Amino acid sequence: MAWKDRIAGRSGQQVLTGANFALYTFIVIALIVLVNWFVNNHDHRWDMTPNKKYSLSEQSHKILKGLKQDVTIYAFEGPRGSGELRDVLGMYSAASNRVKVKYVDPNRQPALAKEFGVRTIPLIVVSAGERHMEAQGENEEGITNALIHVLTGQKSIYFTQGHGEHDPGSSEDMGYSSAKQQMGNENFQVNTVNLAEKNVVPSDCTVLIIAGPQKDFLTQEVDAIRKYVAAGGRVLVLLDALADPHAEKPENLEKLLADWNVTVQADLVIDPSVSIMGAGPGLTVVRKYGTNPIVKPLAGSMTLFPMARSFEIGKESKPGVTDEWLCQTSDEGYGVADFNAKMQDVTFREGKDLKGPINVAIAGTVSGAGEGNPGPSTPGKSGEGRFVAIGTSALAANAYLHVRQFSNLDLFMGSIDWLASQEDLISIRPQPPESQHLSMTSEQLRRVLVLGVLGVPLLIVLAGVLVWWERR
Repeated sequence: MAWKDRIAGRSGQQVLTGANFALYTFIVIALIVLVNWFVNNHDHRWDMTPNKKYSLSEQSHKILKGLKQDVTIYAFEGPRGSGELRDVLGMYSAASNRVKVKYVDPNRQPALAKEFGVRTIPLIVVSAGERHMEAQGENEEGITNALIHVLTGQKSIYFTQGHGEHDPGSSEDMGYSSAKQQMGNENFQVNTVNLAEKNVVPSDCTVLIIAGPQKDFLTQEVDAIRKYVAAGGRVLVLLDALADPHAEKPENLEKLLADWNVTVQADLVIDPSVSIMGAGPGLTVVRKYGTNPIVKPLAGSMTLFPMARSFEIGKESKPGVTDEWLCQTSDEGYGVADFNAKMQDVTFREGKDLKGPINVAIAGTVSGAGEGNPGPSTPGKSGEGRFVAIGTSALAANAYLHVRQFSNLDLFMGSIDWLASQEDLISIRPQPPESQHLSMTSEQLRRVLVLGVLGVPLLIVLAGVLVWWERR
């Protein structure tokens, strides 16, 4: 019998069927191997949750991408670890091959637990080199802040006091307790100083913050700040619009900024291009940013400037001083000159008010052989200082710092990072997790219950009856 006849027979069909089955099996196995190889070598995740629960923030990614040393994250937990915690830590190890995550049962490795002072679990400890830091929580914010701590070491921030400034210890709406906590989380030691007592900025000061003074500084205090910056110090000045016509103008501070080629305007900034429902005219929303590293991450976002005043950069440059605008109003914005709270009609007045766009935040550098002793912790080189001027101190107050829709926190902390020469940390901070809710009326809830309890079972019964009828 010819081979063609054999194949055409029953035995031949069985051979072909077996060959086809073997071929398909081989193809399926090959595809599985190929998919596994691709996944192992091209790890990528897609986060489809509305609040990006399973994605790291821009700040965390930026820090992990710039790692120059190995980091170990120890997760001390019991035999039954948290799956959610492992998801979070998995994002860190996936983002950088310099990050290793080790899950430790303190009962099985008591020596390691004792070394890191573990008393309760779960506990996260971030270690790099000879430094280690316990994370304040098992979420991204706590882990990233601990990572910053071990990478940068602690620096000191001083708030000036004695002129009616915001209190970093106050939890009231206009207090700065939230800002203080944020700075503490990001490894800054927050202190206060009255310059009138010693007439010198503390030697360990990394950044000096002047937060909304209600009274002017003394001449000797301003001289101390001038010497501090000229010798490489860093200062953040937050000023407000003068709503009270009898309020004391910060003339000495204005003269200090004028030395750095910045003119402080006596106005109230209004920008009608973006309005907030129910808000007064003094609540300005900023969407226009410059090119400084402080505001580069803010492109496309909004920042809230309550009761802001504006600044003007001098047209003629000054030796050793460079200035650039950080935040501006839109073309529709304007500055109401000589504003006071008794003004009934706040509208643009041609020839009197400042026409937009106008600056509401400025950054600059100061170089020169200044006298002073900024101390060994000053981030700048000798004779090279930095300053940031923001036209509202309420930007960092408790009532406005953490408003989810606005980037006040990122502008404030970005300014501090730039002043502290930590440009690699300037980014969008991780947001606290936002709970997702399903809102339903009583009628909608009743419909869901009816469909779930009665509708679905009835459909199954109906489908069974139809199948029986067809096979009857």
